[in-house]
Amino acid sequence: KTRSGHIPATLSHMSIRSMTDESEFGSLAKAVAVSAASSILSGYDQGVIAAAMLTMKADLSLSGVEQEVSIGCLNITAAVGGVLAGFAAELFGRKKAIAMANVFFLVGSFMIAFTPGFWLLLFGRMLQGVGVGFALVVAPIFTAELVPAQYRGMLVSLSDGSTNLGILLGYTAGLVFLDTPDGWRWMFGVGALPACILLGLIWLVPESPRWLVGVGRDTSAHRALNELLGDAATAERHLEDIQEAAKEQNQNEDAASWGEVFCNANPVYRTMIWRGFAIAFFSQAIGTEAVVYYSPEVVHEAGVTSVRQTLLAIMGVGFAKIFFLFVGSQLFDRVGRRPMLLTSAAGLFLSLLLMAWSCIVDDHLGAVLAIVGLCAYMGSFSIGFSPLTYVICSELFPTAVRAPAMSVALFTTRVIAGVISSSFVSLREWLTPMGAWLAFTPIAAAAFIFVFLYIPETMGHSLEEISDAFTNKTPKTKKKAEAISAPAVADGMPSDNNLSSPML
Repeated sequence: KTRSGHIPATLSHMSIRSMTDESEFGSLAKAVAVSAASSILSGYDQGVIAAAMLTMKADLSLSGVEQEVSIGCLNITAAVGGVLAGFAAELFGRKKAIAMANVFFLVGSFMIAFTPGFWLLLFGRMLQGVGVGFALVVAPIFTAELVPAQYRGMLVSLSDGSTNLGILLGYTAGLVFLDTPDGWRWMFGVGALPACILLGLIWLVPESPRWLVGVGRDTSAHRALNELLGDAATAERHLEDIQEAAKEQNQNEDAASWGEVFCNANPVYRTMIWRGFAIAFFSQAIGTEAVVYYSPEVVHEAGVTSVRQTLLAIMGVGFAKIFFLFVGSQLFDRVGRRPMLLTSAAGLFLSLLLMAWSCIVDDHLGAVLAIVGLCAYMGSFSIGFSPLTYVICSELFPTAVRAPAMSVALFTTRVIAGVISSSFVSLREWLTPMGAWLAFTPIAAAAFIFVFLYIPETMGHSLEEISDAFTNKTPKTKKKAEAISAPAVADGMPSDNNLSSPML
């Protein structure tokens, strides 16, 4: 790093010339596809309950409390699963951790499909929650450790896009099986088939080279890189970069532990970690799960009466989420992380105001405002906090503690999500529907301020470069934080947009 505080271009100039090679692209595509497919299952298990509850509540004679618990328990056990995923990803590797996620999806889906009542439903949802926790932690780590920096934002966000596609498929399953006897059982049963397929496909993709180096399996790491890059010489250069980064961190840090996650001895790493945790907190504290799980009830209360119309309405909300996520994915690695997060926070704030307004106008206008507000909320969430939360976390967390720190970030999001999804009905009764939406607006405003002041731009830099930049110059102010993304014109170095992206 130069005296002006800019990132050296040594690694950035090491381009992946062979990325156009068909064989290496196929290997990378298979790895990313398996990771994304696990995320789709994770989303399906989250979304299907909203559609299924429209009919299963009566079939199983569920009380209001049992409804809330069966919905919210997935997020609580996902928090536990996220912690376990960190251990599993470090101990067994990223591939085996993804396989474990699919086992939980498989068993949980079968339990719910054949449940005679509340308790087996609860246990099945809890197992699905553990699988969701595994998928949410391991999938973005696995993807981030495989893809080039110039594509990392788009491809890591693919995990989130896949999750949201799964949520939409869960809503769609409600419409597909609406007129089928015991249709809600089929909704959960079909989720078992993809899990079986993925359990076989996961063994056809390479393991993360970074994890392999971290556990001393350098030969296996070289084979994985060679499979990904299609060129032995290029693979050797990237292996040396990863080994050097691992050696430097081993010299400066003890082995990853919970103490290193929560109170890292290195003050710069500590700053990076806690900023990541804050982004994870804001991503759920703004009320996301209330919209995901209770959209059908919000739409119904707004004046949409039939089950079919309600399902069509929430499918529209799901499509809006997917559309804006696609739009955002085209901008993450062009516009940058910060502008997208700031736009997201501002949009969420305005959308919450719109949904609050819908609660105090007449039925027809209220229904329109409610649906528009839900779509605007999902759209705003999808262009920023939804896909970028785990992108930012995976970029800010130092390599030595990345997996356990991601587990803590996931634990944070799932616990908050669980609390909100398990209490939103009661919150609406206590504060009124309008008051419930307004309660989230100060949090959205705080999220905007936090991103503006404390989150630097990380677009286009390798994970090692980001860590190196923070190590050599702590971004205590906005000016210093933006040094990560500032062009190094003073030192005669090219701007970030002209750097060739290293393999991650």
